[in-house]
Amino acid sequence: MTGGPRNPSPDATTAVPDQQAAGGPPPWIAVIAIGGLVLGALLIGLQLLGVGVIRPEPSPTIAPAGDAAQRTWAQAAAALQAQGFQVQEPQVSYRPGESPALADVPRRLLQAILPSDPRGGYVVIYELPSSDDAERVGREFATYLSSGTGAIQYPRDTRFVLRRAGQTLLFFPWSAEANPDPRLAELAGALGSVGEPVAP
Repeated sequence: MTGGPRNPSPDATTAVPDQQAAGGPPPWIAVIAIGGLVLGALLIGLQLLGVGVIRPEPSPTIAPAGDAAQRTWAQAAAALQAQGFQVQEPQVSYRPGESPALADVPRRLLQAILPSDPRGGYVVIYELPSSDDAERVGREFATYLSSGTGAIQYPRDTRFVLRRAGQTLLFFPWSAEANPDPRLAELAGALGSVGEPVAP
């Protein structure tokens, strides 16, 4: 007895040729990934060249600096003015790469006017509770600046003026590579007359 074609049983499976998978992720994912790598490399390069050292303003919880910082500020301003520099209270916020111990220390800012770099010439004056504290924190800061963590925040040729005057620390970083203005060295030299040097 002949019959028509039989229906396959419900359990039967039909072999389907494997279809070749599409090759790789969509092109837009690759574009985003490459763009992210380029942006990251650019930001690192700018950081190493000293671009973008303007940092967020210190936390609002930091107490204002007192009379000791004001005296050191006036002394630094007088030393700079004696060398022909104009000084002012900075018009923008500035925070350098600093050691953790200085994160919440009261500070005052001074800016020496440099026509070649209107956003440079910043001097930071930290006010510690005592001269002993300033000496201890200053040494820690000097060690931090010579370490990998601290040094990477500045151009490779950066020099640091770090002085202690009583219970205050005066700090000025400068780089001839980032700013070839010859007056930067004069500025640093003038600040070197304030207080005494701090070594690691």
